[in-house]
Amino acid sequence: KKKMADGGGRIEVPAVPSKPVYYRIIGEKYIHEVDSKVAMFGRKRSKKAPEDPAKKEPKDAVPCFELGEEKKLSRKQIQISWDSLKSGWKIECLGKNGITLTQLDKKDAKGKYGVVNLHRGHSHIVTGPTPIRVANGGVTRFWFQPAI
Repeated sequence: KKKMADGGGRIEVPAVPSKPVYYRIIGEKYIHEVDSKVAMFGRKRSKKAPEDPAKKEPKDAVPCFELGEEKKLSRKQIQISWDSLKSGWKIECLGKNGITLTQLDKKDAKGKYGVVNLHRGHSHIVTGPTPIRVANGGVTRFWFQPAI
């Protein structure tokens, strides 16, 4: 296990996922192990409506994972999908507040990491571990960690 700082807190992160996965999303209070090539991430719904059998999601629906309850986080904030043409993970911003990716593989002359700010409808390809935060206050912070 290894400790990773995230948003002022620490979480124990097992070195190896508990099951075969494509990537993990690691936050202050959660670890999402994702075994789908496409998934969405966003805010937890404040109220759970009673299940309506007529509104059940189809079996091929994109899985959705919760990142927190902060209001600056949209219910559908980010979509992550595999881009086979670019051989990388496409992180697309779906939320109105945007997201910021820190590029750990790019540093300037002063040693500062590069950043990519994404607004709704924009995307960026990543291939390695990437810190992500929701823009405009950025209280929601988490790590994208590919399995390979």
